[in-house]
Amino acid sequence: MEVFLSAEAIQSLSAIQCCLSSTITDGFLIGHKRGGMFFIEKTLPSQKGFFSSQRKYFELRQKLEDKIIGFYSFQTNESKLKKILAPLAYGKIYLRLDLDKTNRLEIKPFVIEHDRGFFLLPIKLKSVR
Repeated sequence: MEVFLSAEAIQSLSAIQCCLSSTITDGFLIGHKRGGMFFIEKTLPSQKGFFSSQRKYFELRQKLEDKIIGFYSFQTNESKLKKILAPLAYGKIYLRLDLDKTNRLEIKPFVIEHDRGFFLLPIKLKSVR
């Protein structure tokens, strides 16, 4: 499995990182899946912790015509991960975003899998940068 980030998605993540505040650290990945390849076309910032309830998540998914293919977070913690290491996110992408020593955006992609429990499986990243 691989994940491909469009130029627009990378630009959006870089812009969010540039004006990062404590309220905008998480979001949704918008795109599609073809075969074993995930194509992230856009990002959508969310509230801290992605969503307030499963009902709100499913409402958003419906409004976006089921194009949410994953989640991203600049500040990963256990409570956030617990929210998405669940059936509603099975098979979706998770991007852990950090800054390297030169303040460059570092993207670590995972797919949310299940085998006696939910876990993050590292996958390959392809992008236009």
